[in-house]
Amino acid sequence: MNKKILFSKQTISFYDIKNNESNINIEEYLETEYDDMDFDDAIKKDKRKFFEYFMYKLKINQIILNTFYTNDYLRPRVIKIILFIIDIELFLVLNALFFNEAYISEIFHLTKKENFFSFIPRSINRFFYTTIVRVIINYLIDCFFIDEKKIKGIFRREKENITVLKYQISKTAKLIKNRSISFIILSFFITSFSLYYIFCFHNIYPNIRNEWIKSSIVIIIFMQIFYIFKCLVETSIRFIGFKCESERIYKVSLLF
Repeated sequence: MNKKILFSKQTISFYDIKNNESNINIEEYLETEYDDMDFDDAIKKDKRKFFEYFMYKLKINQIILNTFYTNDYLRPRVIKIILFIIDIELFLVLNALFFNEAYISEIFHLTKKENFFSFIPRSINRFFYTTIVRVIINYLIDCFFIDEKKIKGIFRREKENITVLKYQISKTAKLIKNRSISFIILSFFITSFSLYYIFCFHNIYPNIRNEWIKSSIVIIIFMQIFYIFKCLVETSIRFIGFKCESERIYKVSLLF
């Protein structure tokens, strides 16, 4: 699709995503999103129901839904799938990195029979460190991508000057392309290192393979539950603010 923006009877080519063509009305495109509105505007105009808003936030924050059920012009599906794979790899690698010699020795010398969940109490610190480092790395990876608000800002600033607008959009499109290529190259190195490290860890420490895999799965599941809970709390606070007509409560929801 050659995505195009219609503006004052002129069509501005913006970004190639698929093979078929789509047109977006500039007035609708530049309308302030409900999440960016002031409280007074949001309470009047945002008519979304609780579940509708909850699902909207979930599709943005929960990686599985965001990857396979959310369309994003600036992040094509193939890029999202690469991000999804990297996310899984980071959990596996980071979890393995925090297995120190003392911990491995403790597992090796265990004499008491363990059940499936015995590893959880002794893994809390590792879960915490793995999650923190993973969040930091994902934040750095996000720097490769352009926020759509930047695109809208260009249209708002230059809407009276079509020539400048075309130039800025063309410049931004090239930046998006260059960053996407850089990201794909980086992802190749991340995946190569991750597979190599996982292979080495698996062969050097075969006795803790089961605990490593189980703990990695627990961390991944925990993070997905965390994002669901986060979206639920944000949605609840937002609607309590609307119900009580309290701007302060509404602003608390924006912190999420």
